[in-house]
Amino acid sequence: MSALFREFGDFLTAQAGTFEKEVRCAAREAIAPRGKFIRPILVFAAAHAAPEKGESLIRRAAIVELTHLSTLIHDDVIDGAQIRRNAETANKKYGAKTAILLGDAIFAHTMELAVEENDVDTSRRTALCVKTICEGEIRQTLADKSVRVTRERYYEIAFGKTAALFSLACALGAKSVTGLDGWIAAAEEAGKHLGIAYQIYDDLCDWFMSEKDAGKTLGTDLVSGKQTFPLIALFETMDSERADGFAKNLSSQNPEEIIGMMKSSGVEKICAEEMERRIGLAEKALGKFPGASDKLLEFCAAMRELALG
Repeated sequence: MSALFREFGDFLTAQAGTFEKEVRCAAREAIAPRGKFIRPILVFAAAHAAPEKGESLIRRAAIVELTHLSTLIHDDVIDGAQIRRNAETANKKYGAKTAILLGDAIFAHTMELAVEENDVDTSRRTALCVKTICEGEIRQTLADKSVRVTRERYYEIAFGKTAALFSLACALGAKSVTGLDGWIAAAEEAGKHLGIAYQIYDDLCDWFMSEKDAGKTLGTDLVSGKQTFPLIALFETMDSERADGFAKNLSSQNPEEIIGMMKSSGVEKICAEEMERRIGLAEKALGKFPGASDKLLEFCAAMRELALG
């Protein structure tokens, strides 16, 4: 798969050259391959059983990665983040207005790539995913921050923030495999559960990882009043009245005190258990497709290692 990733990296980098010359530097900074490529990995893993892996698969991997990168630019503006992948964010370097427009431009280029696939289903899936992500962020922003979030509501939020794109990645990869009825739906379902598990892991990092290790600005969730899974797990260890009062005054709470409460209440264990449950559901969805699911099952195993810490 290393040759595939080299081709993908070259293709992704080349996308910056499609922008107008005044925009290319900012686009190149946003697109430069510095991430973990988790979503392209899912595309390639879901396509594991395909006999040929050509330009179409590379382009579909770029579609999900560029969608992801554009959402990060917007997230950094919303959160006021200064650092991403150990570098200045577009928000910090160019200001919020330019960063928002840059994210929009990359979104638009993503849709252009989807159209180049000459496949209505790919375009539809990509557009729906982008809509889901944007609507999810709007719903979370407009939500009453003083009301305690339930697990069910969190799962809806996590789908919009992360799992929708994981599902898209798996579905677009699975489309490369022909003659295997139900594989696309199974891969898409697995992607949903893996995405929710990964969002819980990311939430944990925001509370327990240093900015140096994470390579990005942390603690923005608390400042903005977002109730992520570790907080929901903490609330579940309290009586209802105390939890409601805590949620109502969340932004004024001391982060270090909250971290101490999380540690003493076993929040990390609760998060690990939910990650494990989601990984198990992903494996169950993949279980009917031996051979085709091998690489996605390897991804599940890697996620399990994250859950176990």
